[in-house]
Amino acid sequence: MTSSEKKFTSPNASGATGPQALADVSSPDTTEIFDLDSETQTGQIRGRIARDQILTAAIECLLANGYAATTTMKVQEHAGVSRGKLLHHFPSKRELITAAIRRLAADRLTTSSADYSNAPPTTHVKERVAWSVNALWTSFFHPNFWAATETWIAARTDPELAAELLKHERAVLRRVRENAHRLFGEHINANPQFSRMLDVIFTSMRGMALTYTFSGRNPETEPMIATWTSTALTLLGEDEE
Repeated sequence: MTSSEKKFTSPNASGATGPQALADVSSPDTTEIFDLDSETQTGQIRGRIARDQILTAAIECLLANGYAATTTMKVQEHAGVSRGKLLHHFPSKRELITAAIRRLAADRLTTSSADYSNAPPTTHVKERVAWSVNALWTSFFHPNFWAATETWIAARTDPELAAELLKHERAVLRRVRENAHRLFGEHINANPQFSRMLDVIFTSMRGMALTYTFSGRNPETEPMIATWTSTALTLLGEDEE
């Protein structure tokens, strides 16, 4: 046997010889690559979880303490993350609050607390309007609405925050209208005065809801509910007899 033949038949690292040895040498070991990919994916998942925890904590701090008292330090403590991790995701309070606004907008766009199981048929206009007015009023008492109001007030003296809010509130308003269409149903939506009625009722409700920041009243007993229902029917041309 020549020396070159001996070299050819010498075992590789796995102990194989001959052609199998060459095949093993020419095929890269992908185990380490897969391990690196797995570690990267795990790190990304952990990063997303930490980011979500921080945003949740920021929104909860807005609700509990208000905008001015929602500091990055308080959010960090509430989220249970390190200072470095918070600053890695959100280097400043502005970036943190801006991201929280986006999160709030997304939550408000997907949140619908209406239970349609007891909704009157949409062709029973008076009953359906009364039910829809109550459901729409209830939506103003979701925690996300109150967290959003904290950012609205802060935006009065912060143009950059106001610009960010304006963009997202437009999207929220579009979704509010879509949800209102579902609340009132197709038959009432077809009324030519529906959009006008919704604008009047919605803006009045939003203004009244803000008084609940200090009134301590029970929203279920709000006297304006009957007025809103009556106004809606009048604007729709369905006045009560």
